[in-house]
Amino acid sequence: MIIIKKLLLLFCLCFLFNVGEIDSNSDKVLFYDKEHLYDESNFKVYFVNTNSNELKNILNILDIRVLSYIIDDEKYYARNIDKLIEDYVSDKTLEEKIYYMNNGIQIDGINIVCQTNELLKLEALTNVY
Repeated sequence: MIIIKKLLLLFCLCFLFNVGEIDSNSDKVLFYDKEHLYDESNFKVYFVNTNSNELKNILNILDIRVLSYIIDDEKYYARNIDKLIEDYVSDKTLEEKIYYMNNGIQIDGINIVCQTNELLKLEALTNVY
């Protein structure tokens, strides 16, 4: 009888709190094959609190080609991070432009082409999902 009450309570809580709508970021988890380290592939990498200045320093070290940047759930196509910042601040106020030029912008993710071993290095240098 106690088990039935607990199951009924759990069932009601699922509807009350709408458990199916919980955002877990599971679609942002990075998957790669460690057995084929030198195979080149396309990856979408999401970051945890990564600034454009920090990412610029990391990308200068690694052999990674960036196809697009993800900022605030929008894709930006730029040759490098300096061009990305110019594109991002183009419609901002002067005060915001100065702030972003000096402090950088928060980058949520990047779409890259690289070998798996370079991806492992990237993962070691910054926080990724």
